[in-house]
Amino acid sequence: MNQEARNASLERAIENYSNMLYKICFVILKNEQDTKDVLQETFLTYMTKRPRFHSEEHKKAWLIKVSQNKCKEFLRFHKKHAAVPLEEVEESIGITKGLGFEDKEKLNLIWNLNVKLKTVVILYYIEGYSVKETAAILNISEVAVKKRLQRAREILSELGKAYDGGLVCD
Repeated sequence: MNQEARNASLERAIENYSNMLYKICFVILKNEQDTKDVLQETFLTYMTKRPRFHSEEHKKAWLIKVSQNKCKEFLRFHKKHAAVPLEEVEESIGITKGLGFEDKEKLNLIWNLNVKLKTVVILYYIEGYSVKETAAILNISEVAVKKRLQRAREILSELGKAYDGGLVCD
């Protein structure tokens, strides 16, 4: 198939299936911009793989399946790499005001700890729970809480940002 024929085939596919694929993807992603991104990736895959189809129904089914897989990939990626701008968090819960975290750099470092360490740091230092209460909330031993707090301090220290805000175990 020559380039003109490929371009014509892509244009027909976009014309015939983009509305349907948009609706399917929008229901899955619930966001217009993300839906447009996934549609673009779907048609890019169609263009680069240049699959051969037995019928129009086969093409339609292939495009639907590819778009659904792209949606799933998108959701998986964003679930693993979820991020909320620090400023948005500050505004919504007032985390840097009056809680001993006036230094945004320190808060940003804590935000980048792994989930287990971040959770104990937030419960202990930001929420003010004791080691015993933190252990009960997380259903782990007090020793585990103290060890995670110690690891968090070590990581923060290794990053060259030694925390001087009182990260000390009871």
